[in-house]
Amino acid sequence: MLAKDGQPLMPCHPARARELLRKGRAVVVRQVPFVIRLKDRTRSDSVVEGVQLRIDPGSKGSGIALTDEKREACGPKTATVRRGLLSAELRHRGDRISHAMRQRAGYRRRRRSANLRYRTRRSDNRAHRADWHPPSLRHRVDTITSIASRFCRYAPVTEIHIETTTFDTHSMSVGRQLYGSEYQQGALAGMGTRGYLRTRWSRTCAYCGAVNVPLNIEHVRPRSHGGSARIANLVLACAPCNQAKGSSTSDTSPATWCER
Repeated sequence: MLAKDGQPLMPCHPARARELLRKGRAVVVRQVPFVIRLKDRTRSDSVVEGVQLRIDPGSKGSGIALTDEKREACGPKTATVRRGLLSAELRHRGDRISHAMRQRAGYRRRRRSANLRYRTRRSDNRAHRADWHPPSLRHRVDTITSIASRFCRYAPVTEIHIETTTFDTHSMSVGRQLYGSEYQQGALAGMGTRGYLRTRWSRTCAYCGAVNVPLNIEHVRPRSHGGSARIANLVLACAPCNQAKGSSTSDTSPATWCER
């Protein structure tokens, strides 16, 4: 809610907002998020306690919420009660941006190699600015900053809290704390991708269990559907299973991909 002079006021209940609009004391400023502006009150005539903006950033999506805190008596003690006023989830386009960048690189590589054989390959010696970030990461920072600044315009934000917790996924997967060079010794330490998969799947097809046949490296989630080349997304599959599965993402049992 905004004051007559455009300054942010404390958020109100939807029923209170409908009453103000019905009486003609307020007008609608924005639909999403729903913002109204009072026509008969300024910021100096109001009591503004302030709210907190809380941001939980993530790789696929980020959570943003507005909360307020009040001191309430609980028996002989006083406790701080936190109440959520507004919450939103921001879905990032990092995967689509990365795909578009790879596609653009492929188009440029095609133009350089198709009909311009006399043109030498450009070396990768172009420097970036000190504040440069990959486009997918820059998009994530810019969108969160834009949404946060928009909330600050429509609500009296006095504090901004950002969750910066990090997780050591490598140590969590091993089950103990790692130190120094141990971080460089993952699942593929001392062997290649194909050798690791042969050992993990005992030289058998992950779908039908066939042995003593040529095996291919198969992406469980196809790359055409956003699957990565990480070792957790790779298995060994025989040629019939690999062709039968194709680019499907069905959860059908692996034994039904091919019949032997």
